[in-house]
Amino acid sequence: MVGLVWYASERGSREVRLMLFGGAAISAAVVTAGAVIAHADSSKAGAAALPGGLRVENGSVERQAVPGATNTVRVTNGSTKAMTIAVTPRPWAQSSSGLVSPNRRSTLTTVGVSEHAFTLAPGATRNVTVTLKSAPRGYEYGALEIVGLPTDVAKRKGIVTGYRIVGALRYKSAKPTYALKLGSLKAKSGALTLNVRNSGNTADPISGSLLLKGALGTRQSSIKATRALPGKTVALTLLSKKLAAGRYTATVSLKQGSLRTSVKKTIRITRR
Repeated sequence: MVGLVWYASERGSREVRLMLFGGAAISAAVVTAGAVIAHADSSKAGAAALPGGLRVENGSVERQAVPGATNTVRVTNGSTKAMTIAVTPRPWAQSSSGLVSPNRRSTLTTVGVSEHAFTLAPGATRNVTVTLKSAPRGYEYGALEIVGLPTDVAKRKGIVTGYRIVGALRYKSAKPTYALKLGSLKAKSGALTLNVRNSGNTADPISGSLLLKGALGTRQSSIKATRALPGKTVALTLLSKKLAAGRYTATVSLKQGSLRTSVKKTIRITRR
C-alpha cells in the first residue's frame, strides 16, 4: 500500500505523488508554508496550519542576505501522538516549466538550523533557529523542509499519516542585478515556448507579452509570470494554442524587476 502525497510548490501549483516509508505506507500531507493541504491561502504567508497534525509558523524566510542573520520557526505537534521531527534546509530543483521542489538528495550547507531532529509530545511546541551561515554569491535560495512522522511508524501497518511542510528560503542580494539570456523559440505539443536563462542574481518573476504575425494575421498574448532561479533556464509558454502551418514572426517583450528586454524571432511550422 502507498499513501497519497499532496505537494504545493513555491510557484503555487499542486500535484499528487506517491510515497512509501519503510514497511508502512505514509499518507503524507505536504504543503508550503502559507498553504493548507486542501487549498492554498496566500493571505497567511509564513504559516502552515494542519488541524490535528503538524503546524509551522514563520516557515518561510525572505530577507537580505546578511551572513549571521537568524529567523525563528515555530513547530507544533497538534496531533494526539508523539512525533519525530526532522528540519532540513535544501536546495531547490527546478524544471524547465519553472516548477520547483526540494532536492531531497542534498542539503543547503550555507543555511544552518539549531536542531535537525527532535521529538515532540502531543501539543508540544519547539522553536528552531534558522541561520544564514554564509552567502558566497551574495544571495541564497532554497527550501526549509520540515517532516513529522509518528515515533512508532516502523511498528505500524497499513496507511499512517505523516506530514511534510516546505517553506521558501529567499536571501536576497543587497544589489539585485537583472540579466536574461533569450534562447531558442520552439513549437512543440501545441505550444509555442521561448527558452530564457536567468543570468542575474534574483528570483524575481519574469513576465511579458507576445506579438505574433503570420499569413492569417496578428495575435497578441500575455506571458504568465514565472520565477527562474539564478543560473537556471525555463521554457516560457508564449502561446498554448496550436499554430497552423506557415512562417511566423514573434516579437517577445519581457520584464523582470527593472529590466525590460525584447527579441524578434522567426519560426516555420510544418505539418506532415
